[in-house]
Amino acid sequence: MPNTSEVLNVHQAAAFLGAHAQTIRKLARSGALPAFKVGKDWRFRRTALLQWADEQQPAARAATSVLVVDDDELVCKASARLLTRSGCRVRYTTSARVGLDRVAEAVPDVILLDLVMPDMDGPQFLAELRRTHPRLPVIIITGHPRSELMAKASSFAPIMLLTKPVDPELLDRTVSALVGPTTLKEKRA
Repeated sequence: MPNTSEVLNVHQAAAFLGAHAQTIRKLARSGALPAFKVGKDWRFRRTALLQWADEQQPAARAATSVLVVDDDELVCKASARLLTRSGCRVRYTTSARVGLDRVAEAVPDVILLDLVMPDMDGPQFLAELRRTHPRLPVIIITGHPRSELMAKASSFAPIMLLTKPVDPELLDRTVSALVGPTTLKEKRA
């Protein structure tokens, strides 16, 4: 484990933070970055840089919370991996009934819902959900977009539809569009 009390020079601090040395000097000069002078150049304590970097991150409470409900655990894990990289907090379950319990425990910002599941189908899940959360955004992810189940599910708006297999970039953009860009990590512009 690195020594957190270690003192770094400008180039080491730049490498540590993944920034250019001139940017580090400018931040130190302005007082935005915790630093002290030794001779003509700046020095930085690793612990102070770690704390500063943590403070620059969006607050955990601002992170979008997503609940993935899909009977295919691989789909759950893949969705969770993708959305976590985008700054979301993700929970998932392979049971629709457990999904309703999870909503009761902590209401997510958005739900990703499979349409066809063994214990309860998408429309049944939505009927239960809408009793207590009539406006909670739901993205239905299904391989059956033209099915009778989809027709039933559409009566429980607001919902969005993505077809399987889902393009990761499209999923990311859809979640961002539903919850707003301020809660997701800034997009690669």
